Amino acid sequence: MKLAALARRMAALLIVPVAASAAQEPTFEPPIVGSTMATVMPHVPSAAGDPCIVTLFQDQPVGEAIDSTPIVGQVRYNYTPPPGCQGPWAKVVLKVDVTESGTGPYYDSSKVYVRLGGVDLFEGSMTKLGTHPTWQGERDITDLSALLAEAHKGQFALIPETDMWPGNSQNASATLSARVYFYRASVATPAQKVPDAVFRVIPQDGQVTLPHNIVRAYLDIYNQEARWYTCVPDQELYPQSPFWSPLAMGGETKSGISVPGQGCGGGSFAQIEVSIDGTPAGVAPVFPLLSADLNFYYANTANAPEQPPQMLAYTPYRVDLTPFAAILNEAGEHSISLSRPANAYLLLYQDKGSNHVSGAVTLNTLAGSASAPTVVDGLQTNDDVRSGDVTTRLDRDFRIKGFVMTSHGRVDSSVHQTSHFSNTQQFFVDGLVFPNYRHYRQHLWIDSSTQQHSRRLRGNSVLDDDVLTASYPLDLLYDMDGYVFEDEVMLVQPSKGSATVAQQRNLDATYQHHGFGTYTSRVRESFNSSRTHDILHQQDSNWQSQAQYRFTDSQGSCYQSAMTALDGAVATQARGVGCGDHNHVRWHAHSDGSPDSLGWTH
Repeated sequence: MKLAALARRMAALLIVPVAASAAQEPTFEPPIVGSTMATVMPHVPSAAGDPCIVTLFQDQPVGEAIDSTPIVGQVRYNYTPPPGCQGPWAKVVLKVDVTESGTGPYYDSSKVYVRLGGVDLFEGSMTKLGTHPTWQGERDITDLSALLAEAHKGQFALIPETDMWPGNSQNASATLSARVYFYRASVATPAQKVPDAVFRVIPQDGQVTLPHNIVRAYLDIYNQEARWYTCVPDQELYPQSPFWSPLAMGGETKSGISVPGQGCGGGSFAQIEVSIDGTPAGVAPVFPLLSADLNFYYANTANAPEQPPQMLAYTPYRVDLTPFAAILNEAGEHSISLSRPANAYLLLYQDKGSNHVSGAVTLNTLAGSASAPTVVDGLQTNDDVRSGDVTTRLDRDFRIKGFVMTSHGRVDSSVHQTSHFSNTQQFFVDGLVFPNYRHYRQHLWIDSSTQQHSRRLRGNSVLDDDVLTASYPLDLLYDMDGYVFEDEVMLVQPSKGSATVAQQRNLDATYQHHGFGTYTSRVRESFNSSRTHDILHQQDSNWQSQAQYRFTDSQGSCYQSAMTALDGAVATQARGVGCGDHNHVRWHAHSDGSPDSLGWTH
């Protein structure tokens, strides 16, 4: 995107009217004008009646050190299902409250996770904003009802947001609380049909023993990852490289008096490939998560006061593995592995009328298909300047088919997935040899979209026909100036940083369920910000941001929230515009864009 077009996007909020229809107003605390932390994300809508509430843990400290008391590793807790409130439930919602303690440039960007029985219930990044910022993340975890129906041990912790600099991890500290809200089934909100079993998946060669009557299988993957999209090809990251300097984008923390070298190699492409027993079985795109700090010296570059998409509460991406159900039913342990270190869990539907379901995979064009992107490195050196473009591109199109012989007859399943990824990085680096780094410019434009089309058929009858399209465009314009000073050794100190960001998260879903009809939903999330920070004098200019979130579905749900900010504080906020002037979301709607199993359609 050209600079002029990006400037126009920063100039105004675009609010598109949609038809309004009756539903309940979700609980929501609007941003307060003047506040220094806010979000436009919707709350998870509740079901009817008063919920049963289970507190997983309350005001528990976690991190490197709190009040001089070190806390190492995970903190454990015990979970017991709510007494007198057994399922099946209409809805189950998790709420996690976080009060951050450690802040500042000497802490890596960190994330919170909450696990139960080894399954990640929640993940979200720390904001690093101000003094003891407090925020809440929410998730609809109804699909995990099989896990929640039994007692388990759980863990929660803070860990580095990325493993690109594992030798320099300094985690922040925080105080956490977590509660689970169980909504009983009623006539208005019936019990949902949920997966029969949930299994944790370890990214690298996780071995699991599964039941033998699986008819449907899905893998929910936390596909958010920071910084990978800023990396350069390995051949550019040589010793004394200007692409690994204090002026580059990165996340390395300071060690002693040395100034950390930012930047990373490995290229600017990422995807999560899923394998079952060594056979390619699915692919998930990686969401380009924006970190709180784009550079060691440039803290809270774009997330003050509004957080970029997905930052506070990650939403899993669902990969349909149903064509492999017959393979998963075979005796013995199965290896389900991921090509990147993402957390995931397996959701299984079983045949109640059979102890063993047979079948086969009949087509798999993913196996053997090209998975490496095309990279064109156009960087050139002229005197003391290295500049040019690096383009990275990959288009994929594959089909996987399989069948299972169930107690109700043969069921055929298919997945057709297409994806497009391109990342154009434009560099202008003035000063190629340490300590003469003077200017570092990196402008990048990402176009990433994936469509997954799944079908299940019994004879000529369509049981399910689902299409999900996820689009993650990102424009990031980053400039950093530096100067040299002498303090025992020659160092490079950034003096001024500038960043302009335009990011979207667009989700379009269409579900056709046998006997129900067609359900559609749409998420449109946008985030725009610009900021120039004088690091020497701690002054800001051109500091503004805009954020908007919109959700609609074919059942009459409509949610809209928008916010503008100036100089790190909320300036204006609007809610319900185009929704009949008030938001109304059906109890079953996944207005956060999380995977939808349509368990309410019976």
